Amino acid sequence: MNIFDQYLFDEIVESYIQPDLTFEDYEEIYQRFLNLEHIPEVKPYLLSMRFLGLGTEAEPEEVLSELRTHFDSGNVNLCGLYYDMILYKNRNDKEAAEKLSEFENEGYSDNYLKEHSHLNYEEVRDDEYDEEDDQDEYDYDDDGYKDDYELAERIKIKSMEFECRGFSGLYFTNRDVDYLNAKVYIESVKKPCHIKVRSQIFDGDYTFSKIFNNEYDLKPGDAWFRTTGWGNTNYNCYSDGVYKWVVEINGTQTYGQEFRMYNGKVDKTGPILTGVKLFASKATGALKADQENYKTNFDGRTLEHIYFKTFIEAPGSHMYVQVFVKVIYMEDDSVLYNNYCLQDLDKDTIACWNSIGYSSPGCWKKGLYKYTVRIGNSRSYEGNFTVY
Repeated sequence: MNIFDQYLFDEIVESYIQPDLTFEDYEEIYQRFLNLEHIPEVKPYLLSMRFLGLGTEAEPEEVLSELRTHFDSGNVNLCGLYYDMILYKNRNDKEAAEKLSEFENEGYSDNYLKEHSHLNYEEVRDDEYDEEDDQDEYDYDDDGYKDDYELAERIKIKSMEFECRGFSGLYFTNRDVDYLNAKVYIESVKKPCHIKVRSQIFDGDYTFSKIFNNEYDLKPGDAWFRTTGWGNTNYNCYSDGVYKWVVEINGTQTYGQEFRMYNGKVDKTGPILTGVKLFASKATGALKADQENYKTNFDGRTLEHIYFKTFIEAPGSHMYVQVFVKVIYMEDDSVLYNNYCLQDLDKDTIACWNSIGYSSPGCWKKGLYKYTVRIGNSRSYEGNFTVY
């Protein structure tokens, strides 16, 4: 690392480790880390932010999968980070705790996951609740529930998103939201089991909602469940800002996901769409060098994400719009992607983008794809691209 890179790296790390950062703070820090992606020391920070959803979309399973590829590298920080993340998902994993302790002795620290690190577990957990107070709630032997409970302990939370009146994702406009639900994705259940779920919404360090208590009977093949909603019929429950929804399964697993509320309402019409161009870049974000390297043929050996750069007529006023993207794999007519992202446009915006793809290269199927892009209820734009 040269002197200039070292100076920038130290400056960004100092910003990252500060407490009480906002979602916008993390977005800026994430982009600054991306600009130093060529420095190996940056990788654990980028992976941590992707795992926790700090300034970017949460991709916990993809991050864990990527970290597993570094087991043979002997990198203390990457290996330690893996076990720290495992313990974030399941604090009772004794093997992971032993491994983390070994890497801590070799120099691994809590800098990456910050207050979520298992190295801070005792301090954080004491503030949340007394485990002994909850023990009796799940200790049933006579009716066979204990077997269900042991099965439920193996349930792995993969990710979370949120839903309300046709809107879904991690970004919302508050005047469109009455009641918001959390949809929790889990690894597909192999055996029937009964789980008890507690969840709550936080606004920074303060509780925002009451505690929701739900019970679910899961069947083989079930891969998600939905929590109780929170809000009101006046569409004024949520203010502009970042919230975090924390879910706990049977007192053994805790998982949290941030979501962003913007102050406003989606413009269903939106600006006039004038064209779409495609470029390839990293799953962690669009590199500046790639943003105008437009193409329709992509090398599958190096391809991670395809970015759909949507050109529009300047709106003339600030607005929030939904940009819908649908991608079909023409070789078998299967739908690869069909969703939208929320875009915040100012009055002079002439282009925006979103992307789809995989966290590592080599995952795209070779062949012809068809895509459709539209903004709100406007006329859609269609095109094709090839992965070879």
